[in-house]
Amino acid sequence: MKSQDSFRPLENPLLRTKFKKVTYLVMIALAMLSLFSCKKDVKSDATASPAGTAPRAVTYTLVWSDEFNGTGVDGTKWNIDNGNPGVNNEKEYYQAANATVAGGNLVITARQQSVGGQPYTSAKLESYGKFSTTYGRIEARIKLPMVQGTWPAFWMLGNSINQGTPWPDCGEIDIMEHVNTTNTILGTMHWNGGSGHVQYGSSTTTTPGDYHVYAVEWDAQGIRWYVDNTLYVNGNISNNINNTGAFHDPFYLILNLAIGGDLPGNSIDNSSLPTTMLVDYVRVYSMSNSGGSGAPIGQTITLKGSNGLYVSGEDGTKAMNCNRTTAQAWEQFVVVDAGNGKVALRSMGQYVSSENGVNPITCNRTSFADWEEFTWVNNADGTISLQGNNGKFVSSENGTQPMTCNRATAQGWEEFLVNQ
Repeated sequence: MKSQDSFRPLENPLLRTKFKKVTYLVMIALAMLSLFSCKKDVKSDATASPAGTAPRAVTYTLVWSDEFNGTGVDGTKWNIDNGNPGVNNEKEYYQAANATVAGGNLVITARQQSVGGQPYTSAKLESYGKFSTTYGRIEARIKLPMVQGTWPAFWMLGNSINQGTPWPDCGEIDIMEHVNTTNTILGTMHWNGGSGHVQYGSSTTTTPGDYHVYAVEWDAQGIRWYVDNTLYVNGNISNNINNTGAFHDPFYLILNLAIGGDLPGNSIDNSSLPTTMLVDYVRVYSMSNSGGSGAPIGQTITLKGSNGLYVSGEDGTKAMNCNRTTAQAWEQFVVVDAGNGKVALRSMGQYVSSENGVNPITCNRTSFADWEEFTWVNNADGTISLQGNNGKFVSSENGTQPMTCNRATAQGWEEFLVNQ
């Protein structure tokens, strides 16, 4: 059976040669792609929200972690690869002996050691079949080797690669890659743009030889890359733009330390071996609206009325209706946090207004205030309702006339399916 390493996009010889040439000029490539666009001390509290994250209307809930506080790799959480990936001119042989747990860290050690016909040994851990996630904040606190010829990475692959879907169709999210002794950290996404492999990402600088937190925050709108909670690139995946549908499916986690290869080159500083990649922890958080409404903040949604038709913003040119058989641009709304547990809905750059219930609702406001703020109500049957600041509910009017926000209770015409 083909090694999973062989599916890794940056481990495809032709692709990686190309990647090597463009990685450090990636900002130029971004414009062309036009997608939108210290020493370790006390371990932090695993139950807390990610430290230092910018204030947002988001609650972070820890759903999976490995704190590496035991005496060995936890086999209920990780698989350990064995062998050489056979691509990219990499020189390491992965084996379990090179993955240990000590001092509250996962320790991946690269050695000059001949095994399996390779001159070096190292380790690779992955969580397929044991843990995967769709969306969330995925982070790890890592101290990287600063040695010529090393290539550590913290990344993810779509589960579907193990279910018959080839790379790049499965999708790949490189949360962190680093090579050699540079101060550059790479963050990249890879997928099939419709006619083959495409990639999007950027780089930032830090001090890789010290501990830093490398993370992505991933939702239905996009993937955002952080180092120590500083955002440095944002990838757009909303509405499967540019064939990014793979990024709305489950992905699993990978940690590895490669030696040599097309990206770092095969000039390896043997005098600095053995060397280690230290992982303090890996944590995965779900993200939800902190107002308690459960509204999908930041996501693009559609709303379908009880008549089976879609709500349309009408491009702001007339009162809104619930009479579309398909959902296109005018029928798509971004859910915006309006504060105090309220949401606003934006379509075509304009906001939905309740018109205080005295006129049919519109989608023509350039900003939101009271009339443009709604309470998102989750109904027991899986539908949602929207309550205006006038205390009344938005009604589809069964699609026979423009929509209103003047109903005292929510039932039938005041209930909507999301993304159906």
